[in-house]
Amino acid sequence: MLQLTKGLARAILHGEYMKACTDMERIGVPLDIDTLRFLQDNWDPIRLRLAGDSLAEYNIFDGLKFSHQKFEMFLEAEGLEKAWPRTDKSKSRQLNKETWEGMVTLTPELEYLWQLYKTVTMPQLNIACDMDGRNRVLLGAFGTTTSRNNPRGDAERGTFIFAPAKWVRFLIKAPKDMALAYLDWSNQEFGIGAILSGDKNMLRSYEAGDPYMELAIQCGAAPAGATKKTHRPIRDLYKGATLGIGYGQTEWGFSKKTKVGAATARQVFAGYKQRYSKYIAWRENQIDDYDIGSKISTRLGWTLHRGDRVKPNTVLNFGAQANAAEMLRLAIIEMCRRGVDVCCPVHDAVLIQAPITEIESAATEAQLCMNDASAAILAGFILRVDRDIYRFPERFHDEKGEATWRTISEIVEELKQEPEGRALGEATCQFNARSGRA
Repeated sequence: MLQLTKGLARAILHGEYMKACTDMERIGVPLDIDTLRFLQDNWDPIRLRLAGDSLAEYNIFDGLKFSHQKFEMFLEAEGLEKAWPRTDKSKSRQLNKETWEGMVTLTPELEYLWQLYKTVTMPQLNIACDMDGRNRVLLGAFGTTTSRNNPRGDAERGTFIFAPAKWVRFLIKAPKDMALAYLDWSNQEFGIGAILSGDKNMLRSYEAGDPYMELAIQCGAAPAGATKKTHRPIRDLYKGATLGIGYGQTEWGFSKKTKVGAATARQVFAGYKQRYSKYIAWRENQIDDYDIGSKISTRLGWTLHRGDRVKPNTVLNFGAQANAAEMLRLAIIEMCRRGVDVCCPVHDAVLIQAPITEIESAATEAQLCMNDASAAILAGFILRVDRDIYRFPERFHDEKGEATWRTISEIVEELKQEPEGRALGEATCQFNARSGRA
């Protein structure tokens, strides 16, 4: 009789998830195919107008080309010239995804510029879309160091709908008589860190609903009852510190990025380390385990082995991120077993579909699966799950991409009123007129 060892049980679980991935790749994500095709057919004039409309506030383009010189002038005007990191070799500004996301976290007002930059510098709106209007790509199971999915498109088929700028997600739309539900764990990695480390202060912050605001309150930087609406700058400061410390940022680096004084940075960091001392000790133990034993593992056995390519930040965050990935896999496997149509995984979330009359029950079933997965990984603790439902003809909504989607929708309406074939030339003329170029 075959003995079910831990290794075999793990292999069977991984096989179950691969089966779930084939189901998701078969179902795909439904798109508004008519709008997508119009955007693709008019992509250059749309980008030109988008760049031109941004001149008054963000003059960082020459036509469709990003201007490093103008970007430098923008950073100086906004007082960000010291905060924005440079490359080691050329000393030009870093423009990779990690840098942009880090700067947006510290300066939320940059979100629109980030979406604008990603859109204007994207030569093609190459979104994968099959004949039935579904976005299907290889979901890349276990594709990252922490075992998360790493969806991969290609030049021929196109890319994953959740990969480009966030406004593109507004193209997600359920077919007639159908609906979609988006369910994601709220502050999942923060909650996992709190439970696995046994840090009661951190757990208290998580259970308060807004861990960053609660940390500021616990540290005396904000009064009891403060909210994101009433104390946004303070909350953003403590959110930036929480995320920064999570990725190994120093007080000096935090001070430089946020433009706060060294004394303020020390105060914020000291407050974090004092309140979450048990969590910090747990992370340090994880690093020691990795250094001494040459590996660290999740609750279900996904292992990070010592290697030259393993970055220090990967070790720092492995415990939270890899266990989060295990949790999502368990949830999706159970959803598929219970007959829930899962369209795709999205980091710490899932998108599901069902007939309009059944979407509420399907979303409830999916949430129960997520609760069970959370309890399995966290010894009975259930993380919060947020859910949004979109019934035909409603579009998927993403707050961070809303402003750009609104602008692009206006451009689309303008283009639809113009004679066919003149869109690109007129957009170029309008851009040149706005920029004062001949």
